[in-house]
Amino acid sequence: MVGRLRGTSVEENEVHGVRREDEGLPVLRRWRDYPCLVLVAVGLWASFPDVNWWWLSVPTMAVFIAVVDRVRSGRAAWYCGLVGMGFWMAHTEWARVATGGWLPWVALALTQAIAWAIWGWSMSLARVWRLSRTWWGETLIAVITWVGVEQLRSRVPFGGFPWANLSYAQVDSPLGRLAPFGGEVLVSAAVVAAAVLLRRTFTLVPAQDPGRWWGRPALLVLVVVLLVAPLAITLPTSQEAGSVRVGVVQGNVEIPGDQTFSIPNKVTGNHVRETEALAADDEHPDLVLWGENSADLDPQTTASTRDLISSAVNAVGVPTLVGFVEYDQTTRKNWVGFWYPGTGLDTNLYGKQHPVPFGEYIPWRAFVSSLATETAQVSVDMVPVDNPAYMEARINDGRTIPLAVGICFEVAYEPLIAEGVNLGGQLIAIPTNNYHFRYSAESTQQAQMLRFRAMEYSRSAVQASTNGVSTIVRPDGSVVASVAKQTAGHIVADLPLRTSMTVAARMGEIPAWIVIGAFVTLTLMSLGALLISRRKS
Repeated sequence: MVGRLRGTSVEENEVHGVRREDEGLPVLRRWRDYPCLVLVAVGLWASFPDVNWWWLSVPTMAVFIAVVDRVRSGRAAWYCGLVGMGFWMAHTEWARVATGGWLPWVALALTQAIAWAIWGWSMSLARVWRLSRTWWGETLIAVITWVGVEQLRSRVPFGGFPWANLSYAQVDSPLGRLAPFGGEVLVSAAVVAAAVLLRRTFTLVPAQDPGRWWGRPALLVLVVVLLVAPLAITLPTSQEAGSVRVGVVQGNVEIPGDQTFSIPNKVTGNHVRETEALAADDEHPDLVLWGENSADLDPQTTASTRDLISSAVNAVGVPTLVGFVEYDQTTRKNWVGFWYPGTGLDTNLYGKQHPVPFGEYIPWRAFVSSLATETAQVSVDMVPVDNPAYMEARINDGRTIPLAVGICFEVAYEPLIAEGVNLGGQLIAIPTNNYHFRYSAESTQQAQMLRFRAMEYSRSAVQASTNGVSTIVRPDGSVVASVAKQTAGHIVADLPLRTSMTVAARMGEIPAWIVIGAFVTLTLMSLGALLISRRKS
């Protein structure tokens, strides 16, 4: 019966017809798994920027599942932890670039590898149920466990690390077109489902054979339909509230960035010069965006910085979004605000809600400081600001343009950007400062997430970086213009403003919490069923 516990006989202790290694699997076969794990780590890494071979996602996950779902839960966790370390060390190599040390880099990779190990353990555990033998049962289990872990690690610990979700790599894939209908959850689920079906189509394990001659062709047809059918979806790019002409200024932060920022008003001056160049080009933008920390000193307290920004904004003649850090005696806050010609900085600012742990503040500072000297780079902790991810820009023609806003890493936090959109944001604006990461893939990974958010919420989107990459994106995720890393430049584009709410925007966090709840429930039930089965045996 579907859903019943699997038995405890020798036959039932086999996994899909292959005896588990602890019950006789040859050692040679066990070691053959490791080259496959290396291929998985490399394939998943190459699915993301800067390689961007998104088409590797599904076949790589198919190999991953093939290796994991035929071993015991302990070995499954070990395998997934190894793949996780390989993938995350490569994917977040920018953490080493930013900190100059290996400990923060390894620690970050380890936390994410543990999450993947939990996925392997949970998926293996779920084979206690008979439905795991069926193609649809295994698909359901893989989707619940993978996406559940993905969404859970995007929230915990310290607010989570929503990086490298499978969904982000699909912005150029047909599956990316599902984003407006279910966001990260739906797109990642589609990748995993296609991987399971692909694996079962070409499996050499007899017990996984569908049994009838048409079984494998039918599964292959399902894979093709799943991967190709989204091409029928057209993501809208039409105007619903007119358009806005947006300019982005990337002043650049010369390497080494710390030395550049140590020169008062050097970074601000870079942005001033590039803004004046934009003004001289007669591009006539409606508003201009600078990056996070583009004012290297607080213009609220530093007259020289204030004067520099005023001269640039007056030259371009339109409201300009400027980023700066405000210090007090023990903490700091990260702000962005619109600077208006003639009047200066508006009082309605947006402050960063999700400072980066170990990057912008140090949790458990006393303990962590004893382990890593890199904590000295964060001598003053940044504190979160309790404010909505929403701003308004009053442009010269009398209109007020509502924006959904996040700073830097906040583009990765799906609920935060959804908040700004649901409050009325017609354009997504992400000012960012990537100088720590130099030529690494961090800023391009971030730009990929911006493209996903544009598709997910059907909004034009802009990433304005101090040193690259800066990019302007249409509501369908297509890139209009960009400025490369470690260069000074400016770009201008007309963008459609949209007001309609996608299904993903309306549902908010509901799909994420549903899949997290399903993952926790399935894992606990599987563990309980396994313990009961062992006691009876």
